[in-house]
This record gives sequence, structure tokens and C-alpha cells, in this order.
Amino acid sequence: MKIIFFGAGYCTNFIIPLLKKNTQIICTHKEKIKPQKFDKKFNVKRLSIKKFFERSDFYLNNTNFILNSIPPKGEGDIILSNLSDKIIKCKKNIQWYGYFSSTSVYGNHLGKWVDESTKLMPTNLRGKLRMKSEYQHLKLFKQHALPVHIFRLPGIYGPGRSIFERLQSDKKIQIIKKGHFFSRIHVEDIANAINISMKKITPGEIFNICDDLPCQSDVVVKYAAKLMNIKNIQTINFDSSELNKKTKSFYLDNKRVKNKKIKKILKWTPKFRTYKLGLNNLFKLITNENSSANPSFSKKN
Repeated sequence: MKIIFFGAGYCTNFIIPLLKKNTQIICTHKEKIKPQKFDKKFNVKRLSIKKFFERSDFYLNNTNFILNSIPPKGEGDIILSNLSDKIIKCKKNIQWYGYFSSTSVYGNHLGKWVDESTKLMPTNLRGKLRMKSEYQHLKLFKQHALPVHIFRLPGIYGPGRSIFERLQSDKKIQIIKKGHFFSRIHVEDIANAINISMKKITPGEIFNICDDLPCQSDVVVKYAAKLMNIKNIQTINFDSSELNKKTKSFYLDNKRVKNKKIKKILKWTPKFRTYKLGLNNLFKLITNENSSANPSFSKKN
């Protein structure tokens, strides 16, 4: 088995340990290459995307699986722009091609539920570029039978990347916008979904990977603060002039994302079905690792 991770990052680090032993793994990076402790154990080769492009024929040879998580730019998906012809030439060996898209492609649905059949109405540039990239990938599936799988991801959290890190800093705020829903997903549940998909190949399918409980962001902040015994949380209304345009842009889309399709077809169920289950798990990990060194997590605090 040989797999290429284009744009290897946070999620990739949780997928790699789930792969079969003796899998040949290639990870590409934009510029800075960050080796992981498990690289030698799992036979991981890391290189810049520029270096990959220089010897793409060599690296693509005998590849069975590809996961592309590089955010698209104005001209479209960088991998398809540079490698689509070469990928098509070696498609006989490619069993599975995954693409990480975003639930931002749905746009604003005023808090209503959306699923994979919902009309795409992206409101921001991020969503519009993701939609364009999805179309590019699906075109390869339809015209060349490339086994493309598209995964739409909401907000991702997990070890080292959660509300706890923000609350540990000076950013102890909660933004209030009543009736505004965010969907989210724990990184371990993403890794498990990808692992299942690579074993149960379903070319041309689009899946939402999210938990079962979309909710307001301030609800998550309050719950995490309670676990950390932090009481001095600043409340800011969405309409406040204190919020910059970038922060407000994340609140323009209001929707609740369904995950019924991936549950039905891949028999996947999130381990962390709600934000409470996910945060409880992370808080336990953090407390075990840092309670002696970090008074923020002390029960006496």
C-alpha cells in the first residue's frame, strides 16, 4: 500500500497511525516540514510540494491512495492544476482519492439543517473556492473514472487545537449570537471516517463529517470554562464594534449539518457525538499532562 498526503497537516497526524503496517507514506508540505515522532515507525517520507512536483512521475508511481487537503486558491486546486494529467495516467493503480472540502460550500441557510443534497450557496471566498475545487474533482470522476471521494468538514478540534488553548491565553471571551449554529468534529472522528472510507470505497460520493449536535459557540465556551473553573469570561454581542470583520465573517453562515449519509453508507458513527463528550476527553488528557505545571487546570483555581 502506498499513500500520498497532499498538504499533510493536523488531520494527517491522526490518520497515519490507523494505516496498515508497512504502508509507504509520502507527505507533502507547503514550505516548513515538521517531522513527527512516528515518522520512522510508519515509514513516512516528507518533502515540499515544490520538490514533489519536480519528480512527480517518480513519487506517483504505484500509488494506491491519495488524500488532498490543500486549500484551493483563485486558479483552483493546485494538485489538479499541476498533476491531473499524470494522475489520470496512473489511475489504474489508484484505488481511492480523497478530497477535504468544507461545509462552507453550503452558505447561509438561516439555521436550517443541510445535507449533501442541499443546493450550494457559498457566501464567502473560502466557500466559493472549495465549491470550485469540488467541481474540478467530480469532473475527473465523471470523465475519467478517478475514484474521487469528497469530505465536507466543519470546525475541527482536538488535542492541542481546541477552546481550551484559547481560554488558557488572554482571549477569554464568548461571542453571543442567538440562534446561530456551528457544526464541529473531533479530529479522531475524521481519521476514523477516512480509514473506513479507504476500506469501503465508494467513488463519486460526497460526505459530511460532523458530530450530532450543532450549537451556538458561546455554549461551547461556557462548558469549557466550567471544566477549567474559569469565571471571568467576557461576553461580546455579535453586533459589537469590538469584533473585527474576519471574526464576524465566521458568523455570516448559519446552518446545521447532517451526518446521516456517512452513517448509513460507511457505517461510521462519531466517537465524540457531542461537544461535551469531546471536551471531556480533551480536558482529561490536558489535566493528566499539565495539572502539575499549569495552575489554570487546577481544581483549586
